[in-house]
Amino acid sequence: MKSLREKGMSYQKIANRLGLNVMTVYNHLKKEEKVEPMEEKEEKVEEEKEEKVEEEKEEKVGLIERLKRALGRK
Repeated sequence: MKSLREKGMSYQKIANRLGLNVMTVYNHLKKEEKVEPMEEKEEKVEEEKEEKVEEEKEEKVGLIERLKRALGRK
């Protein structure tokens, strides 16, 4: 269904070709559209978590270096 829709076929034509009700085709395709963005959102959240961890590591390293300099150690 998805590939037919991507080729520009109407819901009605897809339904006729597959022997389905047009609302079945519509609901199925709309359900898929809602799932994909959620997966993308989860990936983005995971990336943001990883970035935050990296930033926190950099902050800790920066703090340690500043403390060493303040204490005259390198």
